[in-house]
Amino acid sequence: MCSRQPKVLWAQRSEKVYLTISLPDVKDVSLKCYPDGVFNFSAVGVNGDSFSVTLQLFGNISPEV
Repeated sequence: MCSRQPKVLWAQRSEKVYLTISLPDVKDVSLKCYPDGVFNFSAVGVNGDSFSVTLQLFGNISPEV
């Protein structure tokens, strides 16, 4: 089964990056942020569809989930 990419919104301030992933009622959520600016998200939707997205941010980050 192929993975679908969810809708991702982002905003940034001088010291923070905000990501919003619009997927209601998902399960098996996996969220990982790495100091080098890589962000990984995956989940399974109510119909069994797989969703995933990987973002490479411009710079390093201090991950906080």
